[in-house]
Amino acid sequence: MDDILPKPIELDALRTVLERWLPQASPRTSGHSKPIPQNKGNSAILDTDYLARVIGYADHKQKRELVDLFTSTARADLPVCRQHLTERNPQALAQIMHKLKSSAHMVGALSFAHLAENLEDAAKTNQLAAVQRLLTELNYALGDVETAASQLMTAGAALARPIDTSIDLLPDCVLIVDDDLVARRQITLLLSSLGVIEVLSVDSGEAALIELDRANGSIDLLISDLKMPGMDGIEFMRHLADSNYQGCIIIASGVEEQLLQTAAEMVRAKGMNLRGTLKKPMARDALLQLLSLPRAKTNITTPRQQRNNPAITPDDIREGIRSNAFEMFFQPKVDAMTLSVVGMEALARWQHNGNWVSPDVFITIAEQHNLIALLSEVLITKALVGGARLAAAGYPLSIAVNLSAIWLSDLRLPEFILASVNATGFSAEKLILEITETGVMADMATALDVMTRLRLKGFKLSIDDFGTGYSSMEQLQRIPFSELKLDRSFVQGAIEKSAARSILASTVDMAKKMGLSTVAEGVEIEAELDLVRGLGCDLVQGWFIAKAMPLEQLLVWLQGRGT
Repeated sequence: MDDILPKPIELDALRTVLERWLPQASPRTSGHSKPIPQNKGNSAILDTDYLARVIGYADHKQKRELVDLFTSTARADLPVCRQHLTERNPQALAQIMHKLKSSAHMVGALSFAHLAENLEDAAKTNQLAAVQRLLTELNYALGDVETAASQLMTAGAALARPIDTSIDLLPDCVLIVDDDLVARRQITLLLSSLGVIEVLSVDSGEAALIELDRANGSIDLLISDLKMPGMDGIEFMRHLADSNYQGCIIIASGVEEQLLQTAAEMVRAKGMNLRGTLKKPMARDALLQLLSLPRAKTNITTPRQQRNNPAITPDDIREGIRSNAFEMFFQPKVDAMTLSVVGMEALARWQHNGNWVSPDVFITIAEQHNLIALLSEVLITKALVGGARLAAAGYPLSIAVNLSAIWLSDLRLPEFILASVNATGFSAEKLILEITETGVMADMATALDVMTRLRLKGFKLSIDDFGTGYSSMEQLQRIPFSELKLDRSFVQGAIEKSAARSILASTVDMAKKMGLSTVAEGVEIEAELDLVRGLGCDLVQGWFIAKAMPLEQLLVWLQGRGT
């Protein structure tokens, strides 16, 4: 058996397998004569359809420019490779082959790319005899590409369809960081075809840091490779985090998928605004999807952003409570299949001295200074008043509110919430109390007492951010939850990572067996909606549906939907 393909077979996956195995089955002559041309046609030598997909909307002249850039670069690199072979330096040779492989894929030189990949593998395993043979074949393959390229202006590839340039919040200025000249030009052409006004490019992380300093905050998006000589992409990202870079980031690299995703996790852990990762060669539609992501995805509160919040004191919170400065915004929750609105999550907001303060900041300070009960009473009352107003306007929706883990140690909590429900006229059965998984461990005995009494009084309990704590299964076993909220890190990561998809699928399946309703948080793009729908998730919320908004704006939104 040569290889495997999962059903249903995807075109790109089939193409990759054919590129890998068909050249090896082709006959070649012995000795030093030129290899017999493989029976694969010009498409494998220079696949112009493939080129059209990765270059975007461009004329024949631009396509020819990119191919010529590749061939001239390769012509200059091959003698260097022979020198490395003579010097028995397979590591340096493998690095050049990695770059040439990526460049060849970008221009559709698929046969050359396959040989370069084989040569890279041979160099990594120190098979110098194979390296010598493959270098000879690579030279002939480059000649085939040059011959095919000479026909490009006359025969030409079919132009790719124009891309819709009406992308919301298209970046004004993009900086490309890649040591591969062909990659920089290809990405530049793609961005230009999308309507990006200014595209800058540099060949190293060191040069990028200088450019960022010179630009003084005007660069909206960075597209960076990982495998670069000198400062690699990981080190470059570390410098970006230390310098508090505020723009968005896309990682584009030819490294293996697991390494690419590990790098992405590192960037997210540093609190930077990662839009996503792309495998080289960068495809037009994949780039378009990342650029089309709503800005909110990069505005999630992170440790780096928290450091930018104004200094908040306990007295500031007391004054905010006294002056009625805290607000509740509402984010819709919809049925995953029909997208009909079924409820809202109430989220606390506070503007202090003209600046919005992250809830993570003021909630933490309130918990640390024994103010959380006082603040939570205000917030829950506002949420219930908002829910009652929605019902009066013809929208009897459920309202979910977050409970601080510390407040769960207050035995008077069930009575307060029941009194508040009665005072506002909101229906008790429509109130959902969200409890963060990691919080209920603080005082388990008291928390079980409080939560059981809350359920006895008719309120639903939801375990929030499921999967981020240390004892998820034990919590579900102990506590009478009725709903499980899937953490957005699994939802957003499931598109890129098979491990996250597996966790998501098994969690939804487990919840169904336990009779729990499931809510997918952080649904930002249509692909994520399709994924959670396919897994059987009941409800979804996130910026793909709607952002969190004040009550008056929410009423207008609901009326506009005809809900």
